[in-house]
Amino acid sequence: MLVFLGYAGALMLALGIYLYFVIRRALALLWGERKKMLQRALSAVAAVCITLPSYNLFGVWALITLHFAAASLLVDLVWLILKKTGKITHPRWDLFCRSGVAAIVIAAAVLGYAYFNMHLITTQEYTVSTSKSIRQEGYRIVFVSDLHFGTTMDIKKLEAYCRRMETEKPDLVVLGGDIVDEATTLKEARQAFTALANIKSSYGTYYVYGNHDKGRYASDCDFTEQELSQVIREAGVTVLEDDTVPLNPELSLTGRMDQYDAIMGQVARTPSKELLDGMPSDGFHILADHQPCSMMENAASGYDLMLSGHTHAGQMWPVGLLTTLLDKDTLNYGQKTYGAMELIVSSGIAGWGYPFRTGKHCEYVIVRILPETGRTACYHMPKKSSEIEKKLT
Repeated sequence: MLVFLGYAGALMLALGIYLYFVIRRALALLWGERKKMLQRALSAVAAVCITLPSYNLFGVWALITLHFAAASLLVDLVWLILKKTGKITHPRWDLFCRSGVAAIVIAAAVLGYAYFNMHLITTQEYTVSTSKSIRQEGYRIVFVSDLHFGTTMDIKKLEAYCRRMETEKPDLVVLGGDIVDEATTLKEARQAFTALANIKSSYGTYYVYGNHDKGRYASDCDFTEQELSQVIREAGVTVLEDDTVPLNPELSLTGRMDQYDAIMGQVARTPSKELLDGMPSDGFHILADHQPCSMMENAASGYDLMLSGHTHAGQMWPVGLLTTLLDKDTLNYGQKTYGAMELIVSSGIAGWGYPFRTGKHCEYVIVRILPETGRTACYHMPKKSSEIEKKLT
């Protein structure tokens, strides 16, 4: 945490100094050589007033300010190159670039796109083939993560997307964490889980907590962990925290305790291999973990498919790029093979903190699990939900 605060402080200092010169340049274009001392004072005050609220790097103000600063730096670089090569000759273009208007236009265009992109939800489909003996028609999973309900959509929009998911005729619905967060109200949490639980499927809806769900990052969260747990269970969603449930004789689902949640709660996660104790070795084993981590361990433990979210695919560029560079053991987005296990990481159906996204897109995921040609089983009928619930009690 101290390291993060140090980096944030250094960034804010650099931002404040740069904004001082940008504002001073704009005032000089407006006032010329008059009132230089006043120009310096106003520039300093304005820079401080703009920079201080930006210290909350996860706030909308910081997002706007940093995008303006980045656009301004880009415009300055392009202007300098064009000026040196004699490409800028008209004084209006010179004024457009140096006044900050060009940077404002670019930042507004980027954030406008980011707002539109956050509210455009797509369907991402993956196909996983297995040599294990599963039924001929395979299985279809709807995977939803990182809704952070209340950030970008209301209940009417969520219900519409749930109806769209239901048209996929899923065998299983997996919720990959961060469906709610510290800004969600208890009423909104109840609405979200009720809507998601109403997606009809053969085996029901299962849930793993994310690092934000329990509201650990805020002291004024509208609900307690116990209240959230009650809301989820009353909606008809089965919570898996280091639990495994056999869905039928050839298919199982394991849900992991979130690793940050485990650290904050000062508890140890059960080794993933132990969570398959008692499960048939020739079965197809699915693991849901909010954060894409411990992939090699999970693959070695016998899992065939791992579903994760958490990353938001960066949400705002270049966060995803930095994540990939700084943590080689994770996957920011997409599908990747680890031994005999396939990992699928979703960018999430929404985002956290603010309704903007330039990193990838918002999505819910459809996973088709299909047998390789010539390797099929005769099993067709799912167990009743009551039989599955007995395994968890």
